[in-house]
Amino acid sequence: MGVATDIPPDRAGASPQAWYAIGVFALAAMLSYTDRLILNLLVSPIRAEMAITDTQVSLLQGAAFAVIYAFAGLPMGRHADRHGRRNLILAGVLVWSFATLLCGLAQSYGQLFAARVLVGIGEAALAPAALSMIPDLFPAHRRGTAVGIFLAGMVMGGGTATLTGGVLIDLFASGALSGVPFLGDLPPWRAVLVTLGLAGGVMAALVLPIREPQRRESLGGKDATGLGPLLRYMGKHRATFFLLLGGLTLTQLVDYGTNSWTPSLLMRVYGYSAAETGAALGGILIGVAGLGTLSGGILADFLEQRGVAGGKLIIAALATTLAVPCLLFPASGSDTLLLMLFGLFAFLLAVGASTGIAAILDLVPSELRGMTTAIQAFLYTAIGLGMGPTLVALTTDHVFGDPNAVGYSIMLTCLPLLGVAAAALWRAKPHYRRTRQALADRTNV
Repeated sequence: MGVATDIPPDRAGASPQAWYAIGVFALAAMLSYTDRLILNLLVSPIRAEMAITDTQVSLLQGAAFAVIYAFAGLPMGRHADRHGRRNLILAGVLVWSFATLLCGLAQSYGQLFAARVLVGIGEAALAPAALSMIPDLFPAHRRGTAVGIFLAGMVMGGGTATLTGGVLIDLFASGALSGVPFLGDLPPWRAVLVTLGLAGGVMAALVLPIREPQRRESLGGKDATGLGPLLRYMGKHRATFFLLLGGLTLTQLVDYGTNSWTPSLLMRVYGYSAAETGAALGGILIGVAGLGTLSGGILADFLEQRGVAGGKLIIAALATTLAVPCLLFPASGSDTLLLMLFGLFAFLLAVGASTGIAAILDLVPSELRGMTTAIQAFLYTAIGLGMGPTLVALTTDHVFGDPNAVGYSIMLTCLPLLGVAAAALWRAKPHYRRTRQALADRTNV
């Protein structure tokens, strides 16, 4: 089922409603990542009030969220392919925001753990639903930019959590909420979480005006949805998806491994304080990486408009290739040069991530995009987050046996993996073009 219009969808421009929707999706992504990561700044007061250990805190930061997020994304993706996606996003915003509020009201570790699980369930709805809607809101030559805007919200959300959380904690600790009913009586860390939870109500109001778009590039309705049809579709084009998904998953493994241990490199080797490390790396993630997701999408769309059908994949492969030498930043010998190379590395990986995701969306029919996004999120979380930080740590502990060698561990672990990722993306190029043409031949594009 195609879009009824006198102008072919691949030539038509996006509507103002589409740009409004992508702006709201980006804000929702920023809020979700802020709610997801804000706990990292609240460790000390939570430990003190609840008398819990670092291990228990780490479970709140990681397993309580990540495990349920990875698995909950699969049914969320199936729902996005079969039913209304706007309503799924709306429900997700309300659930994770309510859960964040509950985190601020939790009276025991068990309650806080359960609330974090609920945050993971709510946030698992956003990416499958939003990335399923984007190709139906935007023609092919605008999708790279649209995906880049959405992912910029995610990338910037990590830095926003650090900056916003720090500002709110200082503000509330100084008595800014004194006299405010209920909130004024809460400890600052609880007031921060409750405030972020209430902000979800504003976000839900922004989602309401978005209308559900018609599905483009559809193969024939709800019978073609679900994990089974997706696996059969991917199996039919196995070379394309193995190389493309495999390469992108490896880049995420490298990204998580590098981002997890670069702060320790700055503190252990260069004597940075925690505050100095957060300011330096937080600024890079907000500015440089956010710019990368946007510029990658714009450049890919520029190529698409000039008839380069594989423009998104070419940009992803090129950016990943250029990022490989930047991984020598731990051996720079200067903290200034290290941060410059790390910033370039973060920029290039953001370019590759946004254009790579946009490239995959061009390969699957509308009724499989939600599940495809869920599969990507599962791989990125299970392999990227699950293995990346641990591989670097194992190299430090068992190869070098020296905590101060963490920089060499990053290089030894991540350099070859990113090289393999770049090679896989380049090798996927002819397969990508064939799969994309096959989809166009079967649908009303």
